Amino acid sequence: MNLDQTVGRELEWRQPETFRRFYQLTCNGSEVATLRFEKRSGLLATGECGNGKWTFKRTGFLSQRVSVCEAGSDTDLAIFTRSWNGKGSLVFSSGRRYQLRPTNFWATEWAFQSEGESPVVTVSGPHGFFKQGGNTRAAPSAAGSPETPLLLLLIWYLRILMNDDAAAGTVVVACSG
Repeated sequence: MNLDQTVGRELEWRQPETFRRFYQLTCNGSEVATLRFEKRSGLLATGECGNGKWTFKRTGFLSQRVSVCEAGSDTDLAIFTRSWNGKGSLVFSSGRRYQLRPTNFWATEWAFQSEGESPVVTVSGPHGFFKQGGNTRAAPSAAGSPETPLLLLLIWYLRILMNDDAAAGTVVVACSG
């Protein structure tokens, strides 16, 4: 399915196999994109959407950064810098910027917003106990933008890592109590 055909429609992220860090973005059952973590507990992932293929890698602990490269390249296409509260800034090498922000009080939905503060890509989730899934949507204004496929992949990558971090924090608190 062509990505431009999915703009403005509800898309679903799903994890086909329990404990395998591989996710598919689907629209009415048709695969639109994939995100695969290279190791079970690693931070390096490869995403494919349309004709694009990128790698995502988080570095740092308190000052986290995610570098985005075209697959097979070590040159950063974009850098995402995360603050302590999960919010962050994505800067492309072209100078284009997006902000990652929660769209509701409970932070169950997040969005990459353009400089004009309008949501470009939103995601809710991940949810699920053994298999993680979520929903995402690209705003109509995202149609035809070369950054849209990357934004759809990156927002899910970031949400998976936030979910992993929250789970690890819960285990630490439970074990120290």
